[in-house]
Amino acid sequence: MSVSDERKALAPRTSLYDHALRLHRQAPDEPLPDGGRPLPDQSAQPGRSGSVTERSAGLQDALTCLGGGDIERTAQELHTRVLGLDLSAREVSRSLEAVPLPDGEWCRSLGRHLVRHAVDRRTVWVGLALLGRHGLPRDAELIRTVGLLACCTGPAADALVAVDCATGDLSWLAERSHPRRRRKLIEALCTRGDPASRRWLLAEPLDRRTTPASQARSIAESTRLAEVLDQQPLDAATLAQAARLLAVMTDPNDYRSAIGQYTDAMPAYAALVRRLGELPPSLDHYALLLSLLLDLHSGRSALLDWEPGERERIAVALRSVLSHPEWTGQVTAAEPSADIAERRRAAWILHATGATYSFAPAERRAFNRLAVQVTVPDPAGPGQVETRLLVDGTPVIAQAFDSGQAQTPEYLLGRGLLRASEEPTDVQLAEAWCTEGCCGALYVTISREGDTVVWRNWRRPNASRSAAELPLPGELRFDAAEYDEEISRAESDHTWEWPARTVARLLGERLRAEPGLLGRWRCAPGWIGTHYAEPEQVELSFTYPSPPAQDTGNAWVQFVWTLPDGGTPPEERAEAALRRLAEVNPTTYATLAGGSREAAQALGFTWPERSRA
Repeated sequence: MSVSDERKALAPRTSLYDHALRLHRQAPDEPLPDGGRPLPDQSAQPGRSGSVTERSAGLQDALTCLGGGDIERTAQELHTRVLGLDLSAREVSRSLEAVPLPDGEWCRSLGRHLVRHAVDRRTVWVGLALLGRHGLPRDAELIRTVGLLACCTGPAADALVAVDCATGDLSWLAERSHPRRRRKLIEALCTRGDPASRRWLLAEPLDRRTTPASQARSIAESTRLAEVLDQQPLDAATLAQAARLLAVMTDPNDYRSAIGQYTDAMPAYAALVRRLGELPPSLDHYALLLSLLLDLHSGRSALLDWEPGERERIAVALRSVLSHPEWTGQVTAAEPSADIAERRRAAWILHATGATYSFAPAERRAFNRLAVQVTVPDPAGPGQVETRLLVDGTPVIAQAFDSGQAQTPEYLLGRGLLRASEEPTDVQLAEAWCTEGCCGALYVTISREGDTVVWRNWRRPNASRSAAELPLPGELRFDAAEYDEEISRAESDHTWEWPARTVARLLGERLRAEPGLLGRWRCAPGWIGTHYAEPEQVELSFTYPSPPAQDTGNAWVQFVWTLPDGGTPPEERAEAALRRLAEVNPTTYATLAGGSREAAQALGFTWPERSRA
C-alpha cells in the first residue's frame, strides 16, 4: 500500500448526516442533487446475497450488541457487524422489532448517535428505527436532515411520524424530496387535518407521473376539496390544484383509478365547473381540463352516479372553455416550441380535441351500439394508450375491471382480435398492471351467429377482491354489419399515432410478416413500442436463442434495441431499422436486458452491472 493509500484508509469517513447537511447548505430550498448520490458509503455496499430470512437473521444477530453500555463502542461494533449484510431499510426496521432492547433513554441516545455520526446507511437506518421507537419531537430536525438523502427519506418519514413532529417538519422534508419518495410524507400530512397541512397540500404542485391516484384522493378528502371550491375568494393556484387532483384520481398509476372511491367526486366536478372562468388559460391547464373531459366520456368518471344530464352539462362547460380563443391560443403558441415535451403535448391536444366524443346515449334498438375509441393520455401523465369499448355509451371495460387499463390498439386492433367469426374466440380486453397471474384480467368470448355478433362468457381469472366485486356485463348482441363496419374503421384509423408510435407499428407488422428477419440470427421478437418516459424513443425487444439451445441448458436472454428519434419520417426510420436487422446481428448492438447472469455467461454474453444506489 502506498503512503497516499494508507492515509486515505486511515482518514475518518464522512458521516451520511454531514454529507446531507453539506449538500443542503449549497441549495437550502431544493432537493439534494440526485438524492445525495454518490453517497460516502457507496463503495462499501455488498452485492445482494441470501434470502430475506437469511439477511434478517444476520441483522438480528448483529443487533445483539444493543445491550446497553458505552454508546460509541456499541455504535462501532454495530457498524462492523452489518458491513457484510445487504439489507433494505424495511428489513432493518422489522428486524429491530424482534430484538429485545434496553431502556428508552439509552436507545434514544444510541439512535441520535447513529443518525448523526454513522458512515453507513444501514447503521443510519438502525438509528432512525430507534428514534422512531424512543425519540422525542425535538429529534425532528436531526431526522429530517438525514432524510434528505434518497436512501433515508422513507425511514425518516416513519420516524418523524412516530416522534409526533410538527406539521412543518413533514412539509419541510416533502418539499426537498424527489416526488417519487415523498409518498409517506404526504400520507402523514393527510392524516393531520390541521390548517397548516391543508394549506400545504393545496399549494404543493403534484407530478402526475409520480402521484398515486389513491394519494390524490387522500389529499382531496383531507383538504375537503369540494367545500374549498365553493369558498370565496379562491386563488387560481388552488383552482388549478383542484383540477389536477381530479385528473390524477382518474389516472391508473397505482394499479387503479380512485375517482370512483372519492365520495365527493360529483360535487367537486360541479364546483370546479362553476369556477372555470377564474382559471387562467395555459397549456398545462388545457391538458388537465381535456383529461377530465376524456375521462367523463369513456373513463371511470363516466360510471359515477350522475343525475340525468349532469355529466353532459359538465362536459359542455369544459368544451366551451377549451374552445375559447384565449385557450386555443395556448396550444397554437406551443406547437413551434423548442421544448419537445410542449410540442408533443400540443399535438396530443390538437388530435384529442379534434375527435368526436358524443355523450348522448345511442338510440335504443334491437341491437346494442358499439363504439371503439382509442384514447391517448396526456403525455405528462402516466397512462398507456388504450382501446376503450363503449356499448350504448357505457365504457364496459372500466365498468367490469379496475386493476388495469384496456388493452392497447396494437394488441386488440392490430392483431384483429375484435373481429367476429363463426368460431368463438376468447379475447383478453384488459390485464392487471402486474400481470394476469397476479391480479387478473378481463376476457370475453366473441362469435358470429348469422347476422348477429355476440359477446358472452365474461370472466376475470385471478381477479383481485375489488375487481371481483364489480358487475360483469351480460350477453351483448350487435348487428353484424354495423359491428364489422366499426371494427374496420377502428383498425384502419391511425390518426392517434405520433411518429415514434407509427415506427413501432410498422416494425411490428414487418417482423410478424417476415419472421426470417430476426430468425436468421436465431432471435425471436418480443414487445415493440414507445418508452413511457421517452415517447419519441422506439424500443424493440427480442430473445436469443430461439428456441433455447439444449447444449447450454436451454438458457436464453432478452435484448432491447432503443431507436432514438432520428428526425426522419416514420416510414424511413422503420425501413432503416429493418435494413440493420437484416444485415447485422442485433445481439451485437442491442442492450442485454433480461434472462439471468448464468444464462448470459453460458451464451457468451456479459451480464450488465446495474447500480444499486
